[in-house]
Amino acid sequence: MPPATDAAGLAALLRRGISSVSSVHLVLNVTTPSQTISSDGDAKLAGGTLQALDITEELGSVGKRRLLIVDQATYAQLGGTASPTGKPWLLITQDSTNPTARNLAASLEAVRRSASLDHFTAFASAARSVTLAGKESVNGTPVDHYSIQVDVAKLPEGTPGREPLLATGITTLPIELYVDDQGRPVKATQDLTVQGQHTSTVIAFSRFNEPVSITAPAPDQVERS
Repeated sequence: MPPATDAAGLAALLRRGISSVSSVHLVLNVTTPSQTISSDGDAKLAGGTLQALDITEELGSVGKRRLLIVDQATYAQLGGTASPTGKPWLLITQDSTNPTARNLAASLEAVRRSASLDHFTAFASAARSVTLAGKESVNGTPVDHYSIQVDVAKLPEGTPGREPLLATGITTLPIELYVDDQGRPVKATQDLTVQGQHTSTVIAFSRFNEPVSITAPAPDQVERS
């Protein structure tokens, strides 16, 4: 597909490219003043929307945690004493009596958004400007590099992070997006400073449409408090 030259063109390009993606491998790194989170996993998608996810996160001194999203249910393998029954998996719900599960439920929407590809189309559709920065290579894949200035107010209501950004006075979200010749996002970076606190996010996608099997843990291995 030829590269896009404006926001509408980029949104259309991404919409076409993402529609054919059924699975993807993702690597996500988020750096904040207090910690660095490194994530690696696989996702199954339909129309760009996340259907299932198996991802392992490395949270610095906190250690590792593995997250599974299957059939709209989310499970976490945390280790330690997160589960009072000693079962290896914890069902994550907002109304759980387990405080760890409740806290995770509130924070996992960002993980869901990162693993879905359709949010890139939303970013392009809400862009104030799109600049084609040139042709580059990401891990050997030829890509078009776009610099996007997203109008936060134009993002759909309910988009994770939209309201907090607007509340802090941030109206423009800068994103560097790298798109392959099939219209699929291969890499995205975002650097943002909010109230003096800098956050850097880098996400890379690969192994498009390779076979992926993601299954829920056995019921007797799940704490459902």
